[in-house]
Amino acid sequence: MSDPRSQSEILAAITTAREDLTSSLTDLRASVEELTARPLLTDDERQALEEQAASGELGDDMRTLVARIRGGEDTWEQVFSGESPNGVLLKGHLTRLVDEHQEDIALAFEELVEEEEARGNFVLDDVPGE
Repeated sequence: MSDPRSQSEILAAITTAREDLTSSLTDLRASVEELTARPLLTDDERQALEEQAASGELGDDMRTLVARIRGGEDTWEQVFSGESPNGVLLKGHLTRLVDEHQEDIALAFEELVEEEEARGNFVLDDVPGE
């Protein structure tokens, strides 16, 4: 027969894990709500992006895209959410950004993984003990 204390400890650990999960989900929902309540771009960010794109500084595709947005054919929100067929015009610009900042992106990703591992979340490894 099993030790009742061990079963009690296991049940307590499960209860704690469930409470932690519930708390994490609540925090996640609050974060998502906060993010969706904010505008995608501030007026200043939108204006700066449109000026750079219209000048050709960000490439011909971005110049075309901003012309369509300014012409009322599309919005930044639709483009960035993937709802717009014009989103493909972002590809060249985003590819250049990734190429230019590849080392910074890799470092930031590595830091995020390390932070999660410090919390016991082994997101890129097998689950410990398996």
